[in-house]
Amino acid sequence: MKTVFIDESGDLGTKDRYFIIAMLAPQRSKRISNFMKKFCAKHNLSEIKGSKLSVPHKQEIFNKLCSANDYTISYIVADKWNIDNKKLFEDKNLCYNYLMSFLVKKTIKSAQEDIMILLDNHSTKVKSINSLADYIRIKAFTQWGFKHNIHVRYTDSKHSKVVQAADIIANAVYANYMYKTGHFYSMLTISESIKFPYSKFGQDVAIPTGS
Repeated sequence: MKTVFIDESGDLGTKDRYFIIAMLAPQRSKRISNFMKKFCAKHNLSEIKGSKLSVPHKQEIFNKLCSANDYTISYIVADKWNIDNKKLFEDKNLCYNYLMSFLVKKTIKSAQEDIMILLDNHSTKVKSINSLADYIRIKAFTQWGFKHNIHVRYTDSKHSKVVQAADIIANAVYANYMYKTGHFYSMLTISESIKFPYSKFGQDVAIPTGS
């Protein structure tokens, strides 16, 4: 079974411009889990959150993560200010599911085995894990030609160091787009980056007055 770990950065309001969903697909989950556990023990942390780490601590983690080419990273970045169909924001659960379908499509279409999708259960973006799972399965079985099983699960990030790694990656992608600070982003092995909406992504737009 192929397991991918997903976390996000930003929110689905329209005040801040970008929203990121990142997917980490490790070949060796144990390597990532081990160095994350060692980092936590060294710095007396129970959980790692990318938004709360100092730059030296981020550098330490990224050096370890990137020391082996045994993972791939995909992400979708939504330019919310240039999404014309504002109906997408009326139900953030549907918006999240819609964006997620673009992110996982390539991975699911190319897989020759069952897939497990693990998300942080602290996510405020997914009201119903069942609705997300059903949406992805419908796409996979009717449009993408997938013949195997798809499992979508919450996992507690406190107990999954690989989900915590996905959080740090999502934070680095977010910083690259929101603040143009791309040092950590440039260290990552990115297999796919999806910009949504592609035709208008990053274009100048009047700044929204609220979310």
